[in-house]
Amino acid sequence: MKQSQSRQEEYMNKSKKREITLLQYILGINTAQVGTNILRLPADLAGVASTDGWIAIIGGWIITLIASLCMVGVMAKHPGATIYDVLTRYLGKWVGRTWILVWMASALFIAVVICYRVVILIKVFILSNTPHFLLALIFLIPVCMVLWGGIRILARYSQFIFFFTLGLPILLLIPLKDAEWIYMLPVLKEGWLPILHAVPLTIVSFVGFEIAWILYPYLKNKQAAAKGIIIANSITLLVYLQITLSCFLYFSPDELPEFLWPTLALVKPIQFPFLERFEIIFVSFYMFTLSAVILPFLFIVTKNINYFFNKRNWQLPPYILPLLLLVSFLIYIPTYSQLQVVNKFWSQIAYIVSYTFPILFYLYVTLSARWKNRKTI
Repeated sequence: MKQSQSRQEEYMNKSKKREITLLQYILGINTAQVGTNILRLPADLAGVASTDGWIAIIGGWIITLIASLCMVGVMAKHPGATIYDVLTRYLGKWVGRTWILVWMASALFIAVVICYRVVILIKVFILSNTPHFLLALIFLIPVCMVLWGGIRILARYSQFIFFFTLGLPILLLIPLKDAEWIYMLPVLKEGWLPILHAVPLTIVSFVGFEIAWILYPYLKNKQAAAKGIIIANSITLLVYLQITLSCFLYFSPDELPEFLWPTLALVKPIQFPFLERFEIIFVSFYMFTLSAVILPFLFIVTKNINYFFNKRNWQLPPYILPLLLLVSFLIYIPTYSQLQVVNKFWSQIAYIVSYTFPILFYLYVTLSARWKNRKTI
């Protein structure tokens, strides 16, 4: 017990040198959420709930808020501890380490899927004749630089990416001059059941908020962590609503599910006299956002490796991990349809790791604390 407390005190002193602001905390969570699902989400929602699918996004936001606040609630009970310390304290060394392995495997799997999606996107829209391996190398160069820089560089990079790409969702408002508002009526045209079926699709789109487990010990003002994670999820909600409603208003409910990436199809009507295919420029800027999406999952893997082997600043995992991602492109290149199958498996993992576990763990920690208080009385 004394060794655990001294380790926590030592970690707190080192963390003060790497503190992040509330804004960096908010944007670090937000940029982790707005990923590749944003390109496909409007079509998936339209296929399940027609133009009422936007209501399901609000349902996914509420569920995400519950899981997020449970995470903050657990960490707030031990402000100077890491998630590894909290897990081993309440679940024991072996169960805590087992869950760290599960979480690490889940984050690595998601990072690999995101990397494959990004490379396929670049190959389709920008560099069609370039080998997959070279595209992965180009994409991972800035990712490696941030990963090697540590948690403060990640926070600053997320802050930069947010403001640098802030205009991308705004551009999607330009085609709405030809919007058909009649597509949205009537509201609840098929009742609540299709909307409830669409909620799981939106839940997966909010995945990424679990980076708060890692960011919390570095947050300067930990009392504002709950407010910060609510703001982060709310920003993501507004982005998803704006893009989804834009697609619903521009495309008819029958044609929207047929689009592979409706968000990019929404960019095509934007034309300039000096530029023929504006979607290439849009995708090029969107690559910055996607680089910020994959980084939190890679940080989760590297930090969990450090926790597992009891090494605070081990530099080997951040160097080996991107190399393994590159090697994977020499071994196997999945098709888009195969990635869709993998995405369903990813969804099942996200329901357990990102949502079910934080809620159950918070209930366990709360009940455990109350039980100890009754015992002492």
